[in-house]
Amino acid sequence: MTTLIEFTDVAKTYGGQSVFTGFSCRLQRGEVIALLGPSGCGKTTLLNLAAGLAQPDSGSIRLHTDHIGYIFQEPRLIPWRTAGENIGLVLQTADKSDVERIIGETLRKVGLQQAENRYPRQLSGGMKQRVSIARALALEPDMILMDEPFSALDAALKRELMNDMARLIGEREIGVMYVTHDPEEAARLADRVLIFSPLDRTFANEKIFPVPRLERTEAQIRQFKNKMMSIS
Repeated sequence: MTTLIEFTDVAKTYGGQSVFTGFSCRLQRGEVIALLGPSGCGKTTLLNLAAGLAQPDSGSIRLHTDHIGYIFQEPRLIPWRTAGENIGLVLQTADKSDVERIIGETLRKVGLQQAENRYPRQLSGGMKQRVSIARALALEPDMILMDEPFSALDAALKRELMNDMARLIGEREIGVMYVTHDPEEAARLADRVLIFSPLDRTFANEKIFPVPRLERTEAQIRQFKNKMMSIS
């Protein structure tokens, strides 16, 4: 498998306080790694390191792709731009002849082909988050970093979007690092789960889920969830 990013013995501190130490991990193409733990234990810091928005104090991070998408907890759409125009903002270096096609294709993939000319105020919370997913996909990324993108959604919509993401990840063989505090989300979407603890700043526990995402039964998901809760 193709390695997209590799962390080796990475440590990070803020204000003299250790966030984590000894973090080593590889993300492969087509793999989903969930970073699971409560707020303040270093999960988002790790995403920022992966995105190049922060630098480690020690250790190394080797990035093997420049094609990276980022999906935030909030959709972060510009209110005076339509859904299509918000997606187009990340396509400024693309040929103009391709921009309209890419916008249409990505909106269709997330089920919003009729919403291209709507403004954020005309979209529901779930639709806004779908636009943010489409914006990340428009870059044709090899890797996507996701920071709790489903946390503000109700349970039914959350499950629907997670199923959509699993399908899109499988179709494109995208590697994903995914921050969550919800063990059920991790059980539904991830191939591997790295459990972060505010009480132990050394490298987290790891649980490998060998069952393909789209073949998991509800019983298996409950089993994975219970195991993760017992570890964390």
